[in-house]
Amino acid sequence: MGVVPTLHGVTAIAVDTAADRVRWESAYRGAFLQVYRGLVAMGARPDEAEDALHDAFLKGLERRTTTSISSVDGWIFVVASRSWRRRRIRDRLLLPWTLLAKEESPARDEAQADVFVALRALTLRQRQVLVLRFLIGLSQEETAELLGIARGTVAATTNQAIAAMRLRMEVRR
Repeated sequence: MGVVPTLHGVTAIAVDTAADRVRWESAYRGAFLQVYRGLVAMGARPDEAEDALHDAFLKGLERRTTTSISSVDGWIFVVASRSWRRRRIRDRLLLPWTLLAKEESPARDEAQADVFVALRALTLRQRQVLVLRFLIGLSQEETAELLGIARGTVAATTNQAIAAMRLRMEVRR
C-alpha cells in the first residue's frame, strides 16, 4: 500500500505557505515607499506607480520560493518598472481605439481605418506579437513561448512593429 498523506503533513505545508506569505508581505511593505518614489521619479503617475507595485506584489506571491532574492527592493523595483512600461506601451497602442470609442464624428471611421490599415500592413508575426503583448497582456516570455520564438525576437518584433505603425499613421495623416 502507498503512503497516505496525513492531515499533519498538509497542515505543515499550509503553515509554511502562510509564513512565506507573511514574510513576503512584510518585505513588500518595507520596500513600497522607496520603490514607489523611484517609479514616480522615472515618470510614472502616482496611480500608475501604485498599480505597478501591486502587480509586483502579486508576482512575488506567485513566484516559487526555491530561488532566493538577494535584494527584495531591487526585485520589486525591476518587476514593477517592467509592469509600468508594459502598461504604458499598451495604453499608447490602444489610445487610437480609446479615442475612437469616444468620438462621434465622421472622422471616427477615417481614424479607425487608419489604425486598421496600419495594423494590417504589418507582417503576421508582428500582428501576433502586438496582439499578444498589448491586447492580451502577455509578457515577452509568455509571448515567446506561445509563438515558439526567442524572447529577444519578441522584443525586436515589438519595437519594429510599433515603429512601422507610427510611421504609417504619421504619413497617412
